This record gives sequence, C-alpha cells and structure tokens, in this order.
Amino acid sequence: MHGNLGAAHALLVAVLGIAGLSGMDALAKHLGATLTTAQIVFFRFAGTAVWLGLFIWFTGRAWPKPRYLKRHALRAVVMCMTAFLFFYGVTHLPLAIATALAMSAPIYVAILSVLFLKEPMGRSIGVAIALGVAGSMIIIFAGGEPVSATGEPSPLAWAAAVLAPLTYATGIVLLKSHSASADEGAAAITFAQAAVSGLIALPFAVPGFVTPAAGQWPLVALLGILGAFGYLLFIAALRSLPASVFALVDYTALLWAAFFGYIIFSEVPDASLWLGGALIITACFIGVQFARRPRPVPITPPPVHPEAAAIPPSSPES
Repeated sequence: MHGNLGAAHALLVAVLGIAGLSGMDALAKHLGATLTTAQIVFFRFAGTAVWLGLFIWFTGRAWPKPRYLKRHALRAVVMCMTAFLFFYGVTHLPLAIATALAMSAPIYVAILSVLFLKEPMGRSIGVAIALGVAGSMIIIFAGGEPVSATGEPSPLAWAAAVLAPLTYATGIVLLKSHSASADEGAAAITFAQAAVSGLIALPFAVPGFVTPAAGQWPLVALLGILGAFGYLLFIAALRSLPASVFALVDYTALLWAAFFGYIIFSEVPDASLWLGGALIITACFIGVQFARRPRPVPITPPPVHPEAAAIPPSSPES
C-alpha cells in the first residue's frame, strides 16, 4: 500500500489490521498449550519474515534499505521486549490484570507522540482516550471474576506487566517516526522488523525446544501469515493517522478477542462487552474526527543567519 489514506479509510484499514493480529494472538494462545512462549515469539516473527519475503519477491516490491538497518534493529529490540514482557506477565498474573495494565499503552503513545513527534494533544483526544480506557475496564472487570493464570504473582511479573505497554508504546512511536520520514514501503518495514526480531528471539527459543506435531505446522504457518498481513495493514494505517489517534484503535482488539474467544474457545461474552464496546467505538469515532481536522500550516519567519536557510520548515502531520 502506497500513499496516504483518507481518515475514515485509514481507520478501517487499522481495524482490519488489529483483527488479523488479534486472530494471531488467539492462535498463539491455542499453540501455547504445547509450545513454549519463546517458541511462539520466534515462530510469530520468523514466519512473518518468511511470508513477507515471498510477498516482496513475487510482487517486485522494494526490499528494506540498508541505511535504515539501525532503525529497524532498534524497533525490533523494543517489540521483542514487548512480546516477552507481556507473555511473562500473563503467565504469572491474572489474565484480566495483565490485560488491564496493557490497556495503558495508548496513554503512553499519546504522551510520547506529543514529546517526540510534536503531535497536537487536543481535548478531544484526551476524551477519546478516557472513553477507550473506561470501555476496556468495563469489558475486563464487569464480566465476573478475573481468570487466574498459572504461576504465583511476583514483583518481577508485576514489573513485566507494567513495562510491556510502555515498550509497546515506544515501538509504535518509533514506527510512526520512521514511516513518516523514510522512503520505504509497509512491506519492507514489516519484513525488516520481523526478520531482526526473529533473530533476536531464536537464542531464547532453542533451549527446551518442543517440536510441533504434524497437525500444528499449518497453524504455525498461519501464525506468520496473520502477523505479516495484519502488520502490513497496521503500518499502512499508521502512515495516515496520528499515532495518538491510531492507538485508540488498539482498543478494538478486545472486541476481536471476544469474537475469536467465542468461535475458537466457546467463551460467551456478556452484556459488559457490548457496553464497553460502545464506548470503544465512540472513542474511535472521536479519534477519526480529530484526524480529519485541517492542520494549520506553520509560518516560518525569514532566517536570521545564513545557516538557518538550510533548515526546512516543519510540515503539518497528515
């Protein structure tokens, strides 16, 4: 996907991307009954790299540019940290608690976007974030007792669950910064990040490696496919939406999780899902209205020194 999308189109693409990644999460949960967390992280990234490599090869799209390798490597380290932190927290804390902590990521994204991307932080975005958080809390906590994960809570597990959304938000801001300034397509960006992430995860997956059963290999392949094309849509939408607005779409992952939970694991959602979902949808609507607003073009005064003439004026976020 090339070029910028309209705000409404970008939001739809983002929702579909989150749907693909949520399906990948459900598949990872299914495989996690027999495979280690490190294996799932490795298969997720390595599979994505393989499928995207084939996609780039057969479609003739551009490969990642070597000059951006440091950016991709930094982002890969951050995203690998996020995967390991989140899964470790989920393993040793009640699932609802770990999920609730993960929902703080959009707040970190909004703050980091203002600090490092110089994105505007209007009152409407603050309201949208508050609605998204409220909707998530209703879905997580109003539906009954939280489900406990295996293992005993520990300070390390709490630290992992708290740090996971912060590292995730950092990765989103790094991705937004790179996609806005680099002349690389979504496929190249995703392939580079996945390939480096797979290499990082490999040493952790080798110890205690469990060979998947014959019937699991198609699911392992599907894990990579969902990760690849879900993330392609993810990046395409992120190019056209402010990171703080895009982060709100992450809340729809709870709706997709409920859908896949019902289809795959026979988990029946209750009324709290629909109430929380209404708040999430409202938050996304406010976010896309904010993205549609025209941004004023900054007026750059004449440079005082000759050296200043070489500095281009900043362009508005599109």
